[in-house]
Amino acid sequence: MSNSCCAERKTSSTESSSFSCIKIITAHKFIKADKVAEFIEFTRDIIAKSRAEEGCISYTLYQDPSDPTKFMFFEQWKDQAAIDYHFSTEHFKLSGSRGKEFDATPSVITIYDACPAK
Repeated sequence: MSNSCCAERKTSSTESSSFSCIKIITAHKFIKADKVAEFIEFTRDIIAKSRAEEGCISYTLYQDPSDPTKFMFFEQWKDQAAIDYHFSTEHFKLSGSRGKEFDATPSVITIYDACPAK
């Protein structure tokens, strides 16, 4: 059996032999102080289009109340195929290319498996 929390497992003849995980992405953004309002406006269309994707469970942008230049995207996706599709969309590509003009420092992006309790 793999160390992954989402590895297929054999339980018993009465239980399902596998389970699936959703994928969670966190993207921490550090925005130039003079670009905060423009960044928020820029992300509105990207957020709306991402939420409309079939594999998107949720897609939310959070702003740190103690430091308005710090943001975090919190995304939940049905599976890796949904993320792969998202990464291929024009709005995602635009966020990567044009989005860099807002960055004070590089983004920190992490992808997690969120698995059901055993």
